[in-house]
Amino acid sequence: AELAGQVDRRVRWYYTPVARQRGRQSWIEHRQLIAAIADRDQRRATELMREHTEHTRTSYHARQRS
Repeated sequence: AELAGQVDRRVRWYYTPVARQRGRQSWIEHRQLIAAIADRDQRRATELMREHTEHTRTSYHARQRS
């Protein structure tokens, strides 16, 4: 429970500024990630998580510059 709380706090400061900007696409990426995990496709899940994280990071930094 403590770890989940820490992750939640860390994600919120990062997520909140880009949520509106990435909203729909982010949900699509989450669905793809969940499907890969359900299929036990570790390679695909890893690839999707890296892509999702990079998209979010890029959006966050682009927002910070504007």
